Amino acid sequence: MAYGTKGPGKTGYDVLDDFRQAFIVMRNEITKYARGKKLIIFAALTALILAVVTAALTIWGGDGLGDNSNNLSYLYIMIMSLLVLVAITLFASTALVSEFEERTALILFTKPIRRWSIFLGKFLASLIVTVGFVLIYYAVVIILCLIGPGYVDGAIFVSLELSVCYTFGCAGIGFLISSVMKKSSTSSILTFFTLALLLNMVLSVIMIAAHIEDPWFVLTYAANDILYVLDPMQTAHAARAAAVMIVWGVASALVSYFLFRKRDF
Repeated sequence: MAYGTKGPGKTGYDVLDDFRQAFIVMRNEITKYARGKKLIIFAALTALILAVVTAALTIWGGDGLGDNSNNLSYLYIMIMSLLVLVAITLFASTALVSEFEERTALILFTKPIRRWSIFLGKFLASLIVTVGFVLIYYAVVIILCLIGPGYVDGAIFVSLELSVCYTFGCAGIGFLISSVMKKSSTSSILTFFTLALLLNMVLSVIMIAAHIEDPWFVLTYAANDILYVLDPMQTAHAARAAAVMIVWGVASALVSYFLFRKRDF
């Protein structure tokens, strides 16, 4: 299957052209998200969560939004891991497998575009869309902190950085699963199951059976620091957690690219 026309002696111009092609793939992928229902559904879900939490605090919370920025942020951010999980399931888990399922790869791979440009463009598209929602969500929380408590604690920005790192780690897992599946629906279910249940089951086994009290190397365990940095009663290791999430993302993305590069119909 032909998926590129450039030989081994690549020039700087060729490399720049590969990045240009990756940018085109990324732009087209984001456009596809915007024209589809997934983006609208997830945006509505995000807005609903913000509305419900805010309504619960202002109507039944007693003291409204309260006077403590970290406490208020905690109530909103405690759902962040689930939001990232849903976004990755919608946008990343089907990015690669859909090309094979819908047979669009038959056309795409015969054009003078390298597979790594396709992979990079799709990976960046899913990452940008998900991170975009994360940034908007945190921006709303920051605004609510300014309206309620009247100030913003710096810990929320550390939490934001960790959420972005977690998004990257989860995106790698989503692409890894998408690179080997044959059906988009199966890939979505398996991605959700892996991030929501399987990794947590492995985490429990490690903690109980192996008697490891601090399994810092597990992605979902590292994700706890997204909340822990907002809770003075908890001990957070933000730098370590960020490094773990990035390593998970890089490692799984590299493996998924290798599998995607070797895949055929």
